[in-house]
Amino acid sequence: MHIFLLSLVIVIAIKKANWSNWESYYPTMLYISLASFLYEYISHTKFHLWDLKEDSFLSHMNVHFVHNLLINPLIAFIFLSQYPQTSRKQIMYTIKWVIVFLLAEWVIKYWGVLDYYNGWHLGWSFLFIVFMFPMIRLHYLHPIRALSLSVIFVVFYLSLFHYI
Repeated sequence: MHIFLLSLVIVIAIKKANWSNWESYYPTMLYISLASFLYEYISHTKFHLWDLKEDSFLSHMNVHFVHNLLINPLIAFIFLSQYPQTSRKQIMYTIKWVIVFLLAEWVIKYWGVLDYYNGWHLGWSFLFIVFMFPMIRLHYLHPIRALSLSVIFVVFYLSLFHYI
């Protein structure tokens, strides 16, 4: 499943992403990758809220590497590459991405590729995703603001789910 998802994201990135301008998106691709690895580090030392399962092709560690180093940054790249200019279109575009991302999570949860723990559920994922895509855009435009807000969100989730 993870290889299929990676292949799908790569094909979409090849067809839809703005490769001639990839360097401008690169810092935000690193931001999303770092955020994913930070979650892995924190959850590894305490407990998971959600976790991707290994499959017959990838070990547990490699599953997370594929998602954190390839899939998540490419998703940010695709999202930013096609971002519209007008406010109304930006809102509709972001809503579309939230819906697609949430449906994809529901599918991988249904297929048993994703598990939730310690009170996490699809509703929490929805709330996270609703903030994630605007934060990706904010980081692209104003990295320091996005990093500052990210700290606030991280503290909120750490507190809410009893990490701190």
